[in-house]
Amino acid sequence: MDATTTVAIFTAAATATNWQRNGLGLSVEVPFDGFDWTVRLPKEGHGKAYIAGSSGWGGDTAEYIEATWGETARIVDAALAATRVH
Repeated sequence: MDATTTVAIFTAAATATNWQRNGLGLSVEVPFDGFDWTVRLPKEGHGKAYIAGSSGWGGDTAEYIEATWGETARIVDAALAATRVH
């Protein structure tokens, strides 16, 4: 995957408000370029955010593409804000 696509997906995750908590931790699906990309935070709370895969025309893919620490910090902020009980 090219760097422009990776940055766009992580940027979308950092502004997403539809984060979900499941058995794998916090995750969100963000649309980009005709696919729905899954971005996850590690369940243990340690490590970088990562792209776990995509689904769209032609099927599903499994990926493991890590965000930078700066991207991870913004993604964590978005995930916590979206899942905070008000």
